[in-house]
Amino acid sequence: MANTIRSVATVSVQIDRSVEEVFDFITTAANWTQWHPATVSVSGDVDHPALEGETIVEIVRFGVARDRFAWRVEEREASYRWVIRAKSERHGQKVKIVYNLDPENGGTRWEREMTFYLPGSFKHLDKLFINRTLTRNSRKAVRQLKELMESR
Repeated sequence: MANTIRSVATVSVQIDRSVEEVFDFITTAANWTQWHPATVSVSGDVDHPALEGETIVEIVRFGVARDRFAWRVEEREASYRWVIRAKSERHGQKVKIVYNLDPENGGTRWEREMTFYLPGSFKHLDKLFINRTLTRNSRKAVRQLKELMESR
């Protein structure tokens, strides 16, 4: 994508639950508000593990600002890979999130990779600042998911 700022935040965590359990929970958008700190609300195909082609509308909070993303499930390989893409209504940022899950030590290794594409009009923002913020939020999200799933 020409004239864009690209930032990638990749985090992973080991969760003491089966791959199927983790996959079903994280791909059911109705659960996102329980573990992702930026998610305010979700609508659309949210009451089940989302299938390829389905849409999830998410309202997110960045500090005091809010934005709306209409996620489209692009790829689903149950229970190991899930890929979604969206575009921000407010500023036009494009985002891709990839979940990869693997069995590990009787539980699951979950990797979450978020790629954020900012329009060229955001060139005044420090790419390192954006990356640090995305990584910090992603780490908090996976930590909260781990705690939530292991306490169930």
